[in-house]
Amino acid sequence: MIRVRLRPDITIILVCAGLYVGSAAQVRTPAGTTALSLAATTLATPALTVANAAGEAWEDFRAGRRNLEATLAELGHLREESAALRRTNQLLAAEVAELRQGSALLAAYPSLADHAVLARVVARDVLRTHTLRLDRGSADGVRPDSAVLAEAGLLGRVDRVLEHSSRVQLLSHPAAAAAATVPGVGSEGLLVGGDSPHITGLPPYTKIAPDAHVLSTGSEGIYPPGMLFGTALEARTEGLFTVVPVQLAANPTDVTVVLVLAPITKAAP
Repeated sequence: MIRVRLRPDITIILVCAGLYVGSAAQVRTPAGTTALSLAATTLATPALTVANAAGEAWEDFRAGRRNLEATLAELGHLREESAALRRTNQLLAAEVAELRQGSALLAAYPSLADHAVLARVVARDVLRTHTLRLDRGSADGVRPDSAVLAEAGLLGRVDRVLEHSSRVQLLSHPAAAAAATVPGVGSEGLLVGGDSPHITGLPPYTKIAPDAHVLSTGSEGIYPPGMLFGTALEARTEGLFTVVPVQLAANPTDVTVVLVLAPITKAAP
């Protein structure tokens, strides 16, 4: 068995402390509590105050964290709504542009509006296949070989028709061809497509004024007469014919709305 032997000075201190605690436990304050409980309360009050302050700070921190999370979530929703609004505004702007172009197109050709179909360009491949895709088809009255007109002039003809869509062969297509004339020139030529559209078949040394209008004659049975193909560039004679390069009037990359004209009715022989 191990015995603990205290030093005399420490023993005296412990005995005095015990006597003080015992006396304090017997002494009562006017409020009826003992001096010992009063001392314990006095000593414990700062610790309780610090603990309560720490608890309140922790609750404030947790509340602040919840508020921060809610704020971040709301910010995320606002960003999503802002992106959706931007997309909606872009679509509305595109629709407004199409409406304006369609109105200008109808105003430019009022005599054709009652016998034509207004269509939107939904796809285009100007460089490779030289075609446009329209959102109108046979169900809307579009027929093969219908002439397609933009505000600036003729674009080409419909070469393929589905029920609710159709394809336009542009005048720049290598296989495109149309009867054409230049005002003031008595002869009719053939407008040939490709990378460099041009008129051929005119007599040699035919004089063509620069920037003269190149118009349709309708003799090929597709394009109504008097419609604008483009403007003439500098003519040259090649062999037996005069060749006239043509700057096409309508730019298919800028067109969003077109008029699909009714096919020309061919007279019986």
